[in-house]
Amino acid sequence: MTLTGNWLLALLTLLVIGAFTGVVLLWRKLSGKTWKHVVGRLGVLGGAQLVLVLLLAAFCNDYFGFYSSWHDLLGFASQAVNQNQAHPLGPAPGADAPDGPGGGGPGQPHRRLLTVQSVSGLSLPSGSVPDSTGETQNVTLYGASTGLSTQAIVYLPPQYFQSAYKGYEFPVAIVSTGYPGDLTALEDRLKYPYRLLTGINSHQDRPIVLVMIQPSPSSVGGVDTECTDVPGGPQVNTFWAQDIPRAVEDQYRVTPAASGWGIIGDSTGGDCALKVAMMNSDKISVAVSLSGDYNAPQDLTTGDLYGSPQNRDLNNIMWRVRNLPKPPVSVLLASSRSGESDYGDVLRFQQLTAGTPTHTSTLIRNEGGHNFTTWNAEIPPAMQWLTNTLRSSTPLPPPAG
Repeated sequence: MTLTGNWLLALLTLLVIGAFTGVVLLWRKLSGKTWKHVVGRLGVLGGAQLVLVLLLAAFCNDYFGFYSSWHDLLGFASQAVNQNQAHPLGPAPGADAPDGPGGGGPGQPHRRLLTVQSVSGLSLPSGSVPDSTGETQNVTLYGASTGLSTQAIVYLPPQYFQSAYKGYEFPVAIVSTGYPGDLTALEDRLKYPYRLLTGINSHQDRPIVLVMIQPSPSSVGGVDTECTDVPGGPQVNTFWAQDIPRAVEDQYRVTPAASGWGIIGDSTGGDCALKVAMMNSDKISVAVSLSGDYNAPQDLTTGDLYGSPQNRDLNNIMWRVRNLPKPPVSVLLASSRSGESDYGDVLRFQQLTAGTPTHTSTLIRNEGGHNFTTWNAEIPPAMQWLTNTLRSSTPLPPPAG
């Protein structure tokens, strides 16, 4: 039974009902004044309150996405990353040895770098048809250069299935949760596909492909890698900047140009968006950070990801913007004047990049917080900015009619 989802909530709900029913049925029998009766009353009341607290905790976790698995909750995934956690890439399911951009050598069959597990439409009252509402695909991405892999949800907009766009190479946005994050929350809670579809239909957003992931690849076991190339360990920054684009380009009709690739994320996902784009502007040139961090965290969830103070500096966004040449990227930084700790860093970043190849835009609210309510308010304008900043290597077809 998974930590998130309806099954655990249903089980705990039944336990709460059973516990309080037990209190009612047993209370008369436990009404005496002996120590056994007192202990009995405390026991049944404490047990009922405990399962109620567990139900509320499970509901809050399911709603806010604090922990995505039992391993995350129990701390099994919060240890420092080491070289033993970087596993070589085995054959992708249903594929042979790699060739071409997927790896391997000449004469070898080409390995698929992306496999599709299931396909579905958006949950809309009017129904879902690919050429009018788009399509979501649950996939596994395989990293040819890093040996990492991860689960992802790909959303293809309706234009992907329309004949007018058959020669168009779509821009792509990698969409990331925070850490540890729940992948399905990007679709169910933050509603990225639905918001993109709404923006397209209202002629505010341009059609792009969404690749929704968690910040740390599934194959590293839930460790908080902060999208870092860990010395002697998982090369997560490379996985984001090279392997994900390669796998997506291998499967879908998308642009290979850096101007057509961007990242948007909240919390740790926002950190990754900025860091990966700034360190790999030749691959990904657009980034949106919602409530992101601007330093290089080192805590119980990360361990030592850097190996040296020098490497930690190179992974520190604010250090880079103060000390290194500014890369040619476009970034949107979202924060709130009240309720968010990154507001000062957003202003400093904007000041330090003014008049440089790093073009900084901001989305500032008066009040907010590090939560889904704030991000839900920020995503529509952020998506409008993102989809209109990304550029394909092919011309966009004229609008119908």
